[in-house]
Amino acid sequence: MLFPNPGDAEKKVHAFPEGFQMIAGDVNQRNFTYPVPDVEKSAWTGEFADQKFLRQAAVGFNCLNYGAAAEGTLYRHFLPDKAFLDANCKDGIRAELMFPSCWNGDLTSEDSRSHVAYPSQVMTGNCPKEFPKRLVSMLYETIWATNKYAGRNGQFVLSNGDPTGMSHILSW
Repeated sequence: MLFPNPGDAEKKVHAFPEGFQMIAGDVNQRNFTYPVPDVEKSAWTGEFADQKFLRQAAVGFNCLNYGAAAEGTLYRHFLPDKAFLDANCKDGIRAELMFPSCWNGDLTSEDSRSHVAYPSQVMTGNCPKEFPKRLVSMLYETIWATNKYAGRNGQFVLSNGDPTGMSHILSW
């Protein structure tokens, strides 16, 4: 899903230029190291305003149950265990990864991350002053039919062996 989201800092939204590269996510992350559930966005200051927190908050796993109220985007930052999925996610689970939308103007960086940053509220908010250019916001979603395996023994694990889902990673 692509959508413009200029926030307050800059009203011009830049398209991805030819040759631009970035990575979202962290292949080595294995846990969400902040309070669960998230603190209210109005309290995202201090440690909740730094890029380490925002990168972790940019990963989501939302339980799908079309017979109940929907969970918000990026609601849960870890893959629930199979018992929870079986009991609550009657229609599967949606994995979400928000890409950074603040940019310093470089096409890439050595780690494909240092030239981009998240705005102050991951999907909305202001860019850090070192990243003054606003990019189109991009949220990548994948729906998994985990409900097809309800009642069966086992565990859901990402293809890299991560049972937490925190190592969700994508490149653009």
